[in-house]
Amino acid sequence: MQITKQNQNCTISDDWAYKGMKVIYLENAFLRIGILADRGSDIFEFKYKPLDLDFLLRLDKGISNPLKEFSQMRDTTNQSEDYYYGGWQEILPNSPSFNYRGASLGLHGEVSLIPWKYAIIKDTFEEVSVKFWTRPLRMPLLIEKTLTIKKNNANLFITEQLTNESATPLDIMWGHHIAFGLPFLNDGASIETNAKTMEVHDTISSPRRFKQGKIYEWPNAEDPEGNILNASIIPDTEAPAYSDLSYLTNFETTTNNAYYSIISNTQKVGFKVNWDADIFKCLWLWQERKATQDFPWWGKCYTVALEPWTSKFTNHPEEAIDKGEWLHIKAGEVITTNLSAGAFETE
Repeated sequence: MQITKQNQNCTISDDWAYKGMKVIYLENAFLRIGILADRGSDIFEFKYKPLDLDFLLRLDKGISNPLKEFSQMRDTTNQSEDYYYGGWQEILPNSPSFNYRGASLGLHGEVSLIPWKYAIIKDTFEEVSVKFWTRPLRMPLLIEKTLTIKKNNANLFITEQLTNESATPLDIMWGHHIAFGLPFLNDGASIETNAKTMEVHDTISSPRRFKQGKIYEWPNAEDPEGNILNASIIPDTEAPAYSDLSYLTNFETTTNNAYYSIISNTQKVGFKVNWDADIFKCLWLWQERKATQDFPWWGKCYTVALEPWTSKFTNHPEEAIDKGEWLHIKAGEVITTNLSAGAFETE
């Protein structure tokens, strides 16, 4: 795309709404990023403008407003799946549904379905920034984050701060649920990362791609019949349907920097994420390719998600906490971290 002087500048706008939810747009010559302030501070659009390509998954059921659209039964544990449309969610303070010290927590926690407050803190041609913050209702936590884009730069920069506002230590899971979809994945893709180990989750239903409950040296893994596959290669849309969940760990780094890139096989574009491996120690590789015919996907979800998390998913969260696998935050403790995500062309 020919970049002119007129459209090189950064812009930020909060003049938008969708289904009654406040929307913030950050934009420069390369990126258009849409954020739902009133619904989890979701990044619902991450468009690379030179190719007019949005990387993120968008299910055809669309985006709902959880404060206005709801089912007959609202006391279920799977509100997250009820409202899931794709995009990029911040997940806190848990992933599995369970009772934590008297607090009933649904799947994927609270903060992705509640409104966040926001303030535009920088608005110049060179750089724009918006700060978001919220507190979940059932856990005494304050989560704050600032999103920034810069002129002539195809990256989004995120700084985060998590505060335990209680007088007692807390154990949490914290994650970034980043799901990619079509047309980005139409012709397949490849994954590059500095992770060295891949562990396959053991309770995903068939058909699946990898043999469950096994640990491999990335990227080699076995399929259910024992054939060796290259797990870094994502098949195109013509491949057989499957579901899968794996965990990539043991990032090779001297600076605590973990990263991955997912690169289209034919569109000559990729998406790269960098994060702090000391905090987000585990990269979830979730693949749902029209294999699940029942709730919540009904055979219509086609995605590859690469999600930095503080720990693995577990059906036994109390045991994981006892083993020290969850992020442990002391009373009054403040944790700060940084992430970046951006687009790049391969030629």
